[in-house]
Amino acid sequence: MKFSTLKEFAVLLFAPGCVRCCTFRGDAKGIRLKAYAACTHDETDPAKAWKQVLHDISYSRVCPLILAGALKGGTFFRCTSVRLAAKAMRNALEFELPQRLLQDTTNFELEFVTRPEADEGETIPVNVYAFPATDKERLAAMLTQSIGKADYFVYPLLALRESDGPVFLPELEPDFYFADGGWHPLADLPPEWLSFWEKELREHFVLPGDPGFRLSEWLGCLLCARLASFPDVKHTFSGLNVLPKQLRPSRLRNQLRLTALLLFLLIVNFVWGLAGTLSGNHREFSSLTATRNRLRTQVTASQRKLKMAEKELRELTRVINQAPGERDVIGKLARFSEVLPNNVMVQNLRWTDSSVDLTLRSEAESLNVPEMLRPLKFWKLEQIQQRRRNNDTTSTIMLKLVSAEDAK
Repeated sequence: MKFSTLKEFAVLLFAPGCVRCCTFRGDAKGIRLKAYAACTHDETDPAKAWKQVLHDISYSRVCPLILAGALKGGTFFRCTSVRLAAKAMRNALEFELPQRLLQDTTNFELEFVTRPEADEGETIPVNVYAFPATDKERLAAMLTQSIGKADYFVYPLLALRESDGPVFLPELEPDFYFADGGWHPLADLPPEWLSFWEKELREHFVLPGDPGFRLSEWLGCLLCARLASFPDVKHTFSGLNVLPKQLRPSRLRNQLRLTALLLFLLIVNFVWGLAGTLSGNHREFSSLTATRNRLRTQVTASQRKLKMAEKELRELTRVINQAPGERDVIGKLARFSEVLPNNVMVQNLRWTDSSVDLTLRSEAESLNVPEMLRPLKFWKLEQIQQRRRNNDTTSTIMLKLVSAEDAK
């Protein structure tokens, strides 16, 4: 079952003090916001509000349900990854967590979505949301006390595309907005940010013309619905499968498909048994089968020898064409240490054939990294990202250096 094939689905967005729920349905005019409802609550009984909004929109359990919201210890970030299967990509993204989270990531879980603008290259952009496993237990408890089961849990910003403008969701971060791959203070939010989303979402959805409908209040639900309805969403469902199996509903559609498959196998078995009664050509068939098997064995042996020879040839070619690598590693590291100020510490260094990735920590309030690296003629700065957390005296700088000759 793909998101883009759903004709009707619901999105429930939970936040401290408020719950919002929308139902979407596809028709001849497009994807229509069929019903929407909101309910405020206190923290003593939020499950009651979940039940109330689902009752207000006349939710039926046969309709797929997407939970949306932010967990207490969750972190959202963007990165690039190689094109892998969902399970292998999840394992690869787990190696990114120590660089993205300044805390112990042992008991963290993550969900991810490959962004729709990804091309057919080796690397693809990925939206990732990581959260402590203990937060999922509270979400499961809320789900059990209210509606029982849901299909998926989705962090709303997983739906962002590279071409999207700034987005401010007070349900997620009341003091910051997300734009250009990072979080920014709310005071810097451009006033025209909402007009972009008005145009974008009204082109994609058929929204109500009620003056009381304010798009900014329902932006989180609409983002999740856009993710669910885009036909070019390139992700596998295992990237979003973070809810336990006992909390995900079993659809009747799968049972019908299994029944049809079993009926087909029964018919094939009956036809095969009927054909077995035609034993007139049994001896000739057995002789031809034996000859075929003998020839197949010979062909298999020849193919095995051919594959072994091809493998040896590839290994020899790889050894011959292997690049010699960097010859002056110690010298370049020594030169880099000379230009590094005393108040800067190298936290992480990764040296590959094409680039050098570094993570620096500094207590300096302003550090001119390009000027600091100017004496290094053999490297050229390709990418820099500097980040300072609130109430923290240190800043984290992530650099990507490439060879000056390769840059030319």
